Amino acid sequence: MDREYFSIPEAAAMLGISRIAVFKKVKKGQLAALRFGRNWAVPASAIKTSQPAPRPSAVTAGPALPPQKNKAAPAPPSSDDEMNSMGWD
Repeated sequence: MDREYFSIPEAAAMLGISRIAVFKKVKKGQLAALRFGRNWAVPASAIKTSQPAPRPSAVTAGPALPPQKNKAAPAPPSSDDEMNSMGWD
């Protein structure tokens, strides 16, 4: 059975994007939708004409970074130094 309208979550699944992304597309006018009270209905024709988000097929590695030299962390200040730096005399 072919349906004429789909809910926002159904449209999101069909387009391969999140529900929030569908709401943003509706708000920007990039995707047609009708509002019935608190609910939205996206026409099937709007889903067919909308382009799904491209999915990356493979992750490519960038150039190798040179190894980082480990720097020793400075020693924590002694309690006297800490008190003096706070302005306590």
